[in-house]
Amino acid sequence: MSIFKCSLRIIAAHRGYILIYLFLLSMLGVLTGSSSGQDAVQVLDEVPTVAVIDRDGSQLSRGLGTYVESSGDPAPLDDDRRAMQDATAQNRIQYILIIPKGYEEEFCDAARQGRDAPVLDTIVSYESASGSLMDVRARAWLNQVYAYLSSGTDGPGRAVALAEEAMTREAQAELITPDSTPLPDPLVVFAKFSTYPLFAFAVVAVSTLTTALGRRPMRSRIDAAPVSGLTRSTGVLCACLVVGVVGWAWIVGLGLTVFGPENASGSAPLLGIVALALLAYVLVASAVGFLLGQLGLGENASNAVANIAGMTLSFLSGTWVPVDYMPSAVISASRFTPCYWVNQAITGAADSVSTATGSLAPPLADCGVCALFAVAVLVTGLALGRSRSSASL
Repeated sequence: MSIFKCSLRIIAAHRGYILIYLFLLSMLGVLTGSSSGQDAVQVLDEVPTVAVIDRDGSQLSRGLGTYVESSGDPAPLDDDRRAMQDATAQNRIQYILIIPKGYEEEFCDAARQGRDAPVLDTIVSYESASGSLMDVRARAWLNQVYAYLSSGTDGPGRAVALAEEAMTREAQAELITPDSTPLPDPLVVFAKFSTYPLFAFAVVAVSTLTTALGRRPMRSRIDAAPVSGLTRSTGVLCACLVVGVVGWAWIVGLGLTVFGPENASGSAPLLGIVALALLAYVLVASAVGFLLGQLGLGENASNAVANIAGMTLSFLSGTWVPVDYMPSAVISASRFTPCYWVNQAITGAADSVSTATGSLAPPLADCGVCALFAVAVLVTGLALGRSRSSASL
């Protein structure tokens, strides 16, 4: 029996690891991706319910009140403290503007003297952001009036008219349609979460294989076989590669089946980058498992390393918490981990609006950096295995 077939039989004998680390943990990834949902593609402009209490009765207050009511859904409200509290508590009105008496006179004096404009009394609902947005728009209207008055405009009436004209103007905007179908958010979340089960499965399976092959009775039988050392090493490495590819194929296939876009052909290059990033990472995991096997760690130790290292690498890469929320020292340290570059590649593919070579080059480079980690770990494992073999002679 060839060393390759023997290796596959050893892995098949430990099928429990495949069930636990690959199948069950990947189901958690499916649940995580499903819970992330999909953002609505339709943008809705929520119009808040507004009320204006004008205690000034001036040109400025009437102009401001007209602008606020035209921008929202006006509702009647008594100038009474209890009525305002009830309207806010019951969320019947999202924005209440109170213009105090003498506001126009104070506002004009402040504009001509270069002082800060007097503050308006406002009540904003705590249940919606639309009220806060309306407050921003009201202040923008006042800033227009302030600018005209400070520049020498004759009277508040003229300044209000100019501000109303300025606020009716709109900037031209153009919606840029991407030349590729964007990746669904649940698929991106699933791919990032899958770095943990993929790493744990490959490390445990490969380390179990190499540990079994390194035991003295098994090593003696392998050394007695009429094959060269290169053939034996090639068979072991191919078996390790098969283990990693099987885990990678399962994760990629599961993600595309459950969360794949409707128009897969339109996002094929982006899906290819996600698959390539996960393939580079599973090569790293297989190399780590090979290294642990060369160190002679037992199954319990390999399981501990696989779980702790897998969760730590996933955390540092931004799978659980966005990288931007982490301290700068943690971000700097995460760049020395392969999972960071995998997540960067997946994020780059998700954020890409074009499939041109220039747009895809950065995530492809991230995949290459991750693959270099696999090469470095594999070379270390081969050197360690050669050293142990020489010492055992």
